[in-house]
Amino acid sequence: LGQGWAYQVGLGEILNPEKVTTALNSLWKYNFSTDVGPFREVFKDGRWYAMPGEGGLIACTWPHGGEEALTHGHRHFAGYLNECQNGYEYGATSLMMWHGMVYRALAHTRTLHDRYHASKRNPWNEIEWGDHYSRSMASYGLFTAVSGFEYHGPKGYIAFSPRLTPENFKAAFTSAAGWGTFIQNIKGHTQTEILDLKYGHLRLQTLGFDLPDKAGLTGVTVKVAGKKLNARYSTKGRRVMINLERSVEIKAGQSIEIKMTF
Repeated sequence: LGQGWAYQVGLGEILNPEKVTTALNSLWKYNFSTDVGPFREVFKDGRWYAMPGEGGLIACTWPHGGEEALTHGHRHFAGYLNECQNGYEYGATSLMMWHGMVYRALAHTRTLHDRYHASKRNPWNEIEWGDHYSRSMASYGLFTAVSGFEYHGPKGYIAFSPRLTPENFKAAFTSAAGWGTFIQNIKGHTQTEILDLKYGHLRLQTLGFDLPDKAGLTGVTVKVAGKKLNARYSTKGRRVMINLERSVEIKAGQSIEIKMTF
């Protein structure tokens, strides 16, 4: 959860990425199930947020033994370990997305969606401890992970790295004083980024985007509200950092467009 939060606030990797990947692989192998029924038939304590026939990420499983730990301490709280709690599930799923495990993240998210399908439950009330529990708002972290969104208002920095259909991607974004639409298109050897502000204002100095694997950058052009603006750029791996010659403020109805060739 700490690494997932670090990604959301733009701190990048704070833990050993190999160990994080190992942990995520273990969650997928040992904790995720498309049917939690057989597990809960054995481990009955805890609340039934996922019923037999429904999938989810179980908080704690015992693939190598040790389940006798459930008998220690207060048995009521031990039951938490057998549950599928939406907020924690979204946290794990978001981290999977940040680490490029797109299929797994989407598969797990689908099980959450299906548990609260309108045909059987209220899709606007993902219960955890109580009705309309706030921890399910962690689902927004999955949205930012899909976008690869990074933002630092005081520095005028914004970045995107879409994990899903990067060749044709469109999503909303929010900033300190505005919100709008981000679009990324890749055609041939040209990658286009558009930030179209719908409300408020957005101050920008530095922007970051990721090129396709093995693409070598050959040029960058920037237009703000249709006018060309000089900028310096640098690359590190797939990441392109674009530093505008001066800070600009985009207002509602305006856009910034970046074209990168490779």
